[in-house]
Amino acid sequence: MPSGPRRYLWLLVVLSWAVAAEAGAQTSTGLTLLQKNHAELKAEYATQLERVAEFCREKDVAEGVEQIQRLLAPGDAHRIHAASLPATVQPELPGDLAPDERQWRTQLQFLRKEYAKKLYLLSRRALHAGYPAYAYDLVRELAVQDPDHAKARELLGYVQYKDAWVTPFARKMLLKGYVWHEEFGWLPKGHLPRYVNGERFVDGRWMSATKEAEIRRDFSRAWEINTDHYRIRTNYSLERGVELGRALEEFYEFFHQTFAGFFNDPEQLQRLFDGTSPAVNRNGKQYLVHYYRTREEYVERLEGAFPQIRVTNGIYLTGDRTAHFYHDPANNHEATLFHEGTHQLFFESSPQNRPIGEDAHFWIIEGIACYMESFRRDAGEFSVGDPQYIRFAGARMNALDQNYYVPFQEFDAMGMRDFQYSSMLVKNYTQAAGLAHFFMQYDNGRYRDALVTHLAQLYSASARKREFPQTLDQLTGVGHRDLDREYLDWLKECREALGEVPTTSAQ
Repeated sequence: MPSGPRRYLWLLVVLSWAVAAEAGAQTSTGLTLLQKNHAELKAEYATQLERVAEFCREKDVAEGVEQIQRLLAPGDAHRIHAASLPATVQPELPGDLAPDERQWRTQLQFLRKEYAKKLYLLSRRALHAGYPAYAYDLVRELAVQDPDHAKARELLGYVQYKDAWVTPFARKMLLKGYVWHEEFGWLPKGHLPRYVNGERFVDGRWMSATKEAEIRRDFSRAWEINTDHYRIRTNYSLERGVELGRALEEFYEFFHQTFAGFFNDPEQLQRLFDGTSPAVNRNGKQYLVHYYRTREEYVERLEGAFPQIRVTNGIYLTGDRTAHFYHDPANNHEATLFHEGTHQLFFESSPQNRPIGEDAHFWIIEGIACYMESFRRDAGEFSVGDPQYIRFAGARMNALDQNYYVPFQEFDAMGMRDFQYSSMLVKNYTQAAGLAHFFMQYDNGRYRDALVTHLAQLYSASARKREFPQTLDQLTGVGHRDLDREYLDWLKECREALGEVPTTSAQ
């Protein structure tokens, strides 16, 4: 046991651990009750929707039946999902609708708004009970049901501009007379026709797109694309830079909703829900991203800062607080983009440079980044945690087929050096990804808020919090051996849900 002042500090930490263990033991009960209430609301809503669907069947209205079937479709407990919301305020129902059509549309609209109100109240309860991740899940669900719910829109990072829902940054650009183009990004409205015709405005004069490309080959004169939260520099192409900006902004929005409890303490979250604090990043901070024309240039520029750069497909460097990537015509490396983007968003939660997971708990630093690699964007639908993702499939193969699993207590005790310099590094990464998937999604996210709290402490600007974080067994109230058992059961559950056949190969 430490002596002197450190002994006193140690006793305080032990006391806080005891309190955390007691609080963690209540986690399952509190969340289970909220989930039960949610299930009851869903069941009531489904019954009401089915009545409207029956009316549509009687009147032979196929469109109404299809809409309701989509609303009744079950979710996937093995991944976190979010749908894109309408970009514009929903119009009033037309006045010339036939009586039957007006009846089912009016009733459906009413039921959706009423269900959304109930979800919002439940989200407030979830937040008050200490489950911000679950609260934001409910907010995302209610926004799908009522896209014009003002509080939900604000919490998800939107403001109303005329008849559109936009981000605060977009509103600022629109007020300045700029327009957004899917290939060229933000441009003064008057420049757009000339850009479409192949001209470019550089250093105060117009020139051809070909001439601009020659100038931008020099990275010191690279294109600079500014989005809500990113400043992207690239000497590959303007269009690719804008494409990266869209991907990163979609990732950022999903990320900040999923990890809301990391970026806001309980009091801040309460103020967000109360409307007394801004719900979006309005401090003008932008994350830096560099995207090089070739792998050779990427290696040449970064080898001095990171000698092992040749074995990477992208990297976030804490020294310059910049995420670096390169164009690869054979691969888009989107998983790498989201992996390194995760490191960047977590690390830059504080302006302080600090060691993270140096002495213990390092697995989750890489594990959560591996988990976020599975972020997918598909026609306005966003998800993370697909159990078929290669990292998670590898975790199942190693643990269930190859009998390779480092018990959680031992795995959690590894610091950065033990983890990174292990002869089993590849398997370490695979297990870390599998455990992150488990803690994020097991039993409908039972342990997600505990994991987010753990991450917040590991990345804290406070050295004491980083040195003595609450461990996951304390935060969840579940012992190491029980966590081991639940993790292996989770792997089996995922395998069964996928109809996966055991394999003899492993990652």
